[in-house]
Amino acid sequence: MYRHRAYQQILYGHFNEFLKATEELNAVARKKGWPESTVWTPVVGTGNDAVLETEYADLASFERIGRVFQADAEAMKIYRGTASIVVQGSVRDEIFEQVTRPLA
Repeated sequence: MYRHRAYQQILYGHFNEFLKATEELNAVARKKGWPESTVWTPVVGTGNDAVLETEYADLASFERIGRVFQADAEAMKIYRGTASIVVQGSVRDEIFEQVTRPLA
C-alpha cells in the first residue's frame, strides 16, 4: 500500500472553495474508479495548510492513475481551478510505503 500526500497552503478566505473542489474531484474519481482523497489540516502550525491524502495499492497504480488523471479534461478543469486559491510555491508531495513485514 502506498499513501500519497499533497501539501498546500490555501489563501485566507478560500478554504471552503478548496474543500468544494476536492469534493468535485472525488466525485470524478468515484465515477472513474480512481481512489478518492481525504483532506487533513494541521491542528497547530502554519495557518490554512491543507493535506490531500490518497491511497494506492502499488506504485504502478499511482503512476497509471496519475497519467489518466492528467489526460482527463473534467478532472483537470477542476484541478486547474484551484490555482487561484493555492499559494504559489507552497505545494509539495510525499509518497509513503506501508511496512508490512520485518526487515532482514
